[in-house]
Amino acid sequence: MSDSSPSPEETAPRRTRSMAHNLAVLYIISILVGFTLCASLLYFKLVQHINDSGAEQLQAEITSVRALLSTPAGLNAIKQMMAAEARGEDATTNCILMRVVDREGEVIVDCPNLRGTVPDSAFPPAGDTRARKYQGRAGDFLLRTAKLSDPVSEARGWRLLIGLDLAEHNKLINVYRTYLVLFGLGAFLFAIPSSYVVVRRGLKPLDDFCNSIKNITGSRLSTRLEAESFPTEMHPVVDAVNAMMVRLESSFQRLSHYSGNLAHELRTPINNMMLEAEIALSQERTPQEYQEIISSSLTEYERLAAVIDKLLFLARADNEKNDLMFERLDAGAEVEEVVDYFSEEAGAAGISLVSYVEASFWGDRTLFRRALSNLISNALTYTPAGGEVTIFSSEGSNGEVEISVADTGCGIYSEHLPFLFDRFYRVKSGSQHRGTGLGLAIVKAIMEMHNGDASAWSRPGHGTTVTLHFPPHPSLQAPPDERE
Repeated sequence: MSDSSPSPEETAPRRTRSMAHNLAVLYIISILVGFTLCASLLYFKLVQHINDSGAEQLQAEITSVRALLSTPAGLNAIKQMMAAEARGEDATTNCILMRVVDREGEVIVDCPNLRGTVPDSAFPPAGDTRARKYQGRAGDFLLRTAKLSDPVSEARGWRLLIGLDLAEHNKLINVYRTYLVLFGLGAFLFAIPSSYVVVRRGLKPLDDFCNSIKNITGSRLSTRLEAESFPTEMHPVVDAVNAMMVRLESSFQRLSHYSGNLAHELRTPINNMMLEAEIALSQERTPQEYQEIISSSLTEYERLAAVIDKLLFLARADNEKNDLMFERLDAGAEVEEVVDYFSEEAGAAGISLVSYVEASFWGDRTLFRRALSNLISNALTYTPAGGEVTIFSSEGSNGEVEISVADTGCGIYSEHLPFLFDRFYRVKSGSQHRGTGLGLAIVKAIMEMHNGDASAWSRPGHGTTVTLHFPPHPSLQAPPDERE
């Protein structure tokens, strides 16, 4: 049986280089590439300039020879120059090699340094005015063939074969190339430390940013980063972190409020039952008294069970938002079913309960009825006798459906509206309502499961309206959190 467990190399975490290292390497590469391109361009321009200067030097020599041969003693003067060069007396023309030949190629006069160095076949043919580069055993030469324009030379068919020894030119090019290589090596050695210094200095705002975030603790969630303290490129990140801190602070406050209210909701009935049990056990009781104590405890049990049931529903709503049975619902028929259920309670309280709903939407039948029941129950609780609770609907142009529950009760002040759907949030009122503060939170959770939302409008002393917003189809609509 083969062992399929991964090897240590496979399970070991992959090491990644730091951002500073990567930026430094890119910085060094960019310097080297830039220097190489500039140095190469400069080198080729220098080589081209040296080659052009050699061609110009040849042209100047050709012009000088033509001018000299146009004089009566010109040929003798050239022969004397060649003789002096052969004796080593004239070192100024060592780099210039010339030869005058006739039509048959017979040498009229030539430079001693040209003899046996460059063959006549290496020179360009007659009529070709371009210079030709020749590489021989004696070195590199730049060669030209020029026509002599003086009457004697034209009559005899003489032509000038002239060459330029490129030894000095090549030496100068090699010196340039060596300097460029040395400069490149120096640039590379300079780029290594300077790149790390520049990158470290450039990333210092990121270190400051990390240190600022490290100082934020659970007791300092109100801390905000100042964007002006960081470079412009980091402003979007700072703004995003500040926005995240706002959400975290708000969530932390809601969680603290939720935990405190939950403890209070569970502690009160438990304390009541403990107190009743202690009193009952303090002395002998009659069976009837024990029954009353048990009945009172049963009421507290029911209250605890209701709170736990609602909390479980909210927990499932947070984690099982896709486990719904969506279908096309007739809103009018569904609302009438719920209204019939509450009609007896409304009549006993002297409240008029009416509905004007004509719409259809996609939703889960059971959850819709639960949300609507919570709204109607709240409306009946806070509406005095002689008031009215109305359910009505409206449809948008894109197929959205809104179902509203309006009452004529005491109303809610505007500062409470943003928190109305929070868990365990209850508005102080003069009524003796003992709700848990979870009814509207359940309504909000149900609407989020439908990818819709719920909103409330109220006017103190005139009543409150809560509206359920259903999208055209929940599966085609982004959840509220994603829409933001």
